[in-house]
Amino acid sequence: MPLLDCGGAMVEYKLFEGDCLEILPTLPDNSICGIVTDPPFSFAGGISNGRSSITDSQFFLYWWRAVCKELDRVLKQDGEGFIWCDWRTAWIIAEGFNLGQKYSWRVAQVIYHYREMPGQGQPFRSSVDLIAYVRGPKSTGHRIPNTTHNLFSKYWYYGKHENHPAEKDPEVCAQLIEWCSDPGDIILDPFMGSSATGRACAMTGRGFVGIEKDSEHFITGKKLTQRAFSLPQGTWEKPKPLPSSQMSLFERAV
Repeated sequence: MPLLDCGGAMVEYKLFEGDCLEILPTLPDNSICGIVTDPPFSFAGGISNGRSSITDSQFFLYWWRAVCKELDRVLKQDGEGFIWCDWRTAWIIAEGFNLGQKYSWRVAQVIYHYREMPGQGQPFRSSVDLIAYVRGPKSTGHRIPNTTHNLFSKYWYYGKHENHPAEKDPEVCAQLIEWCSDPGDIILDPFMGSSATGRACAMTGRGFVGIEKDSEHFITGKKLTQRAFSLPQGTWEKPKPLPSSQMSLFERAV
């Protein structure tokens, strides 16, 4: 299992409670191998009228560009990763990496996770998640066979998540991690939530750096990350919801 140097102490993961725009500037340049994350894009785009949709999208793009500026700095140039999005925000995720530089990270493709059940929306019910495949200017994409389809299927019960309202399947995260990194690499999730990415890192032998702004979600994510890294590498345990009695307010910092 990879080790992270945190003030002289060697650890398998490092979690930060706070705003990623405040935490990311504290991370060293070119220190992260890959990224697997689900940004809080649901507020962008709106559904009420065109004017509010445009306003929300403009704010999201302004904020996301600031995030991408830091991501481009901390991620290695030969790194790769995956970022969840939707039909409203896919172009914003791509545009955020357009930093006016000749060489920078970029969105290379969008892939689709078919959840095998319908979600929200009308008249068409959404049954897929869109995931942007991002890569640094020196990445080769050599871990992904060129016969891999851009749509994969795995059942995920939409709308009945145990630990987070937008929880992602850690086993899907594990596949994405294996596509974008090697065992021993460090993976970043600046929007950790319930740490689906962190749990997947434990299962696949990667180090993990997680950032979460919401205190309640941070406590949940920390507990689940600790549980996952306590298991033998390569094993999988479907986490159960954490009782509130186990989530002490004094356990917010690692």
